[in-house]
Amino acid sequence: MSSETFDVVVIGAGQAGLASAYYLRRAGLSFVMLDAEDGPGGAWRHGWNSLHLFSPASFSSLPGWMMPSRTKASYPAKSEVIDYLTRYEERYRFPMERSVVVTSVTKRCWSFGSDRR
Repeated sequence: MSSETFDVVVIGAGQAGLASAYYLRRAGLSFVMLDAEDGPGGAWRHGWNSLHLFSPASFSSLPGWMMPSRTKASYPAKSEVIDYLTRYEERYRFPMERSVVVTSVTKRCWSFGSDRR
């Protein structure tokens, strides 16, 4: 990773990380996202194939773009959630570095170390 300065470093590009990035961009802050995975989907990539959201898509959307649903009470399957998260990343094109494992964060005017897989 190059030596750059950002207002914020977001560790993880799952649902919480993506929502944070959306609001950081709206606030006009400079940021970068670091994610250990080589592709979108967060923890959903590691769940059982039978996994579904426990809430309807209408309550599980990320800011700025509704999660598509087949019916009003749709509980999206794992593949649908991963597809939504992938398309969300493509839609907003957040500054992202993948396959980065953050191993430490130290307070030296905030610096961090990471290892690439």
